Amino acid sequence: MRVAAIHGPGDIRIDTVVVPKPGPCEAVVRIEACGICGSDLPRAFGGGAHFYPVVVGHEAAGEIVAQGSEVKGLQVGDRVAIAPLFPCMACQSCQQGKYSLCQSYSFIGSRQQGCMAEYVCVPSKCLLKLPFGVSYEEAAMIEPATVSLHGLLRVEVAGSRVVVLGVGTIGLLAVQWARFLGASQVVAVDIDDFKLGIAGKIGADVVINSGKETDQGLAKLREATDGHLADIVAETAGNPATQVQSIEVAASNGNVLYIGTAEKDVHFPARTFEQILRKELNILGSWMSYSPPFPGKEWNMAIQALAQGRIKVGDLITHRFQLHEAAIALETMRSAMNTVKVMLQCSR
Repeated sequence: MRVAAIHGPGDIRIDTVVVPKPGPCEAVVRIEACGICGSDLPRAFGGGAHFYPVVVGHEAAGEIVAQGSEVKGLQVGDRVAIAPLFPCMACQSCQQGKYSLCQSYSFIGSRQQGCMAEYVCVPSKCLLKLPFGVSYEEAAMIEPATVSLHGLLRVEVAGSRVVVLGVGTIGLLAVQWARFLGASQVVAVDIDDFKLGIAGKIGADVVINSGKETDQGLAKLREATDGHLADIVAETAGNPATQVQSIEVAASNGNVLYIGTAEKDVHFPARTFEQILRKELNILGSWMSYSPPFPGKEWNMAIQALAQGRIKVGDLITHRFQLHEAAIALETMRSAMNTVKVMLQCSR
């Protein structure tokens, strides 16, 4: 079978390897669609992989083509989405149902070979059947959809003003989930008019291009919220500037929800940090997307919302490539020009 293997920073090759065989509790999935995540880029270009060569890709869906003798509830031919976390199920966090905090987890496309491949072998507990009408591309968007949802389920969204800072894939999904969960107002903030255009189309009440002037963006937000600012700030960009701005745009007694991963050091001016105290803010972090029973309510909600058309991902898929074009696909994602989600179509 073919895989898109990263042999080192910028060294992306199409290799031929043996098709995996399932263990007793595993299934082999023919990958039909695999999305490229921002977390794949440091592994592809920055030397950020645990090992080389590595096959990345953890946002994926396909069809079961083989399974082990002890697999229950699934069968060959089932269309499935893949939950990429493999928790140990034995540590204290797992015993408490906090699978994202597992102390010895594995993760497909990171700690073991991933889904930019024609076939992948995974534990059957990580496979979720797809309802009729949910396409493979939509199903490959379930994992990022659960990341946004997991964060927003940590706060009380209903009736709240929600400001989403950064509208890449996770941010655009957060916009939709905030509306789904009953936010009274959803504001999307970014510096990219292309992405803001999508945000307005899929559910944001207000879109703000903050540009380079933080004060100007803050003034626009005050105007949009009648001076109230944000009951909930969802920071999804993982940018030091927006991670600081999150404190500034939060209303008194508001919730600041950090979803975006920090790629650089974040420095808070003293006056900004003091607002955490003066406004009595609640600072929350969100990591991955799992809950009991594994993989959790986030995954079931996302699948049903997609099936019902209440969460829409079509506008988020801006580029499509074949597996043999993986190097171009990764470079396109890195360029970020008019780009949200880059999708690989892996099956022949």
